Amino acid sequence: MALPRAAMGGALATVLGASAGVLLAQADVPTYQARRVEEPVRIDGRLDEPAWALAPRVGAFRLITDPARPPAYPTDAAVLWDDTHLYVAFASSGREAWGRYTERDARLWEEEVVEVFLDPDGDGRQYAEIEVSPHNVVVDLLIAEPRAGGPEARRWDVAGLQTAIARHADGWVAEMAIPWAALGGAGVSAAPAIGDTWRVGLYRITRPGGVEKAARIDALVEERRAAAEDRRAAIDATLRQLRADDEYAAWSPTQADRGFHDPERFGRLVFAARVR
Repeated sequence: MALPRAAMGGALATVLGASAGVLLAQADVPTYQARRVEEPVRIDGRLDEPAWALAPRVGAFRLITDPARPPAYPTDAAVLWDDTHLYVAFASSGREAWGRYTERDARLWEEEVVEVFLDPDGDGRQYAEIEVSPHNVVVDLLIAEPRAGGPEARRWDVAGLQTAIARHADGWVAEMAIPWAALGGAGVSAAPAIGDTWRVGLYRITRPGGVEKAARIDALVEERRAAAEDRRAAIDATLRQLRADDEYAAWSPTQADRGFHDPERFGRLVFAARVR
């Protein structure tokens, strides 16, 4: 299913309708050439600058649980960079994008969200995770190693991070500017040079059903805590059914049993020169 271009507006159609020809197979993970820009990108969720119009999209997101099956809710993304920031834009289809969390560093991954993982040296350790919800709530984490989250990871902040959300009839757009100067915890001391390559993950979680279904799931999870064994089995079956249409989509699909925290499966982001 193609992204609904008309509903998203002409600027976004131009941006993410660009050629995906820069997506290459390399060691079974995709490679993307991020184009350099000369002027700072305005973070407003509109994506109407010429720089975005020239930025190719990264290519189709695929489900980590079944990469051969197209997601019911397609996602596009594009990346730019300059001397001060990495710029990332997501265009997500789906009419009922929702979220209940309102505070920074809340557990956004339990609802709907787009995510960027940045592993500059590619060693699978001390990588950044930045998430943005459809309500422009942010969580930023520094992950010491896969499955090592918790309070310590959440104490880290991307100082100067800029994000913006735009909602429309058929989906939502997330735009972010990530300062190089704020990524010291991930081993970044300066802007990349042309030709440098980082390992990067781009992800989206979609949970159809909105807050009503989410509330029902929460109630069942709470009931399960004190339920007898036979009731727990019934609750588990209901929860599986309720969660069956959740989608975990990735630019470079990870191994499903590892979730998104699978650094070996992060894609390759190459910092390319400006296209003249």
